[in-house]
Amino acid sequence: MTIPTIPARPTPECKLAFQVECRSHFLLVAIKGEASFDQAEVLSAQLLRIPRDRYSLVVLDLAELTFLSSLAMGALVEYRRGLWRRGIEVRLANVPAPVWLALESAGLGPLFVPMDLKQAMRSPAVAAA
Repeated sequence: MTIPTIPARPTPECKLAFQVECRSHFLLVAIKGEASFDQAEVLSAQLLRIPRDRYSLVVLDLAELTFLSSLAMGALVEYRRGLWRRGIEVRLANVPAPVWLALESAGLGPLFVPMDLKQAMRSPAVAAA
């Protein structure tokens, strides 16, 4: 008797890069690359690995994000929802126009409040607000 097995899914090649900076009042996470549909799991896994215990604000800097698929949007929404349950706010900074248009078109703009990162770096009070 043979038992059918489910073939293992290949691990997708990572097309994203993450840079984490601990600021005095917030955690800054720069996401670079292409968040295509096959990168949604990578995006989710990388975000969940980031230590965020002492922060009440996480800022995702998307300046160098070239594409955001609907599945990757879902990963961002789940990340935001999980942190919100812990009392941590997630905001976006330096969002390229095509990425913001994709978020707005999906009705997700209100979930992600844009933030002026340059101003926040100069004034800690702005970051905390």
